[in-house]
Amino acid sequence: MSLTAAQIVIKSRLTHHGVVPFSFESGWPYLLGLLADWRVWIGGTCLGVSSLLWYAAISRIPLSLGFPFAALSYPLVFASSIVFLHERFGWQTLAGNGLIVVGVLLAATQTP
Repeated sequence: MSLTAAQIVIKSRLTHHGVVPFSFESGWPYLLGLLADWRVWIGGTCLGVSSLLWYAAISRIPLSLGFPFAALSYPLVFASSIVFLHERFGWQTLAGNGLIVVGVLLAATQTP
């Protein structure tokens, strides 16, 4: 959930600030604008928290089980981007995300 929140917040702020420039001259003012945006800091904090939670999780469970669960961030970001960022819904994207959920369920219910 923290990774999803980070992606949604960061994407919303990047949309607000515009496309990331690739030139040195326009890159610095853009970067300073991002650093002055407190919402970008919240997104970065959520990203850091999600990393710490991920490390805590994989220190306790097998990576072969934890990594499929990390893939649940894709359907969460898909749903959140539609709700919070008003992005376009697509049936193919929904189907793909549904397959991810089915795959995680299969991985989680495997018998040793």
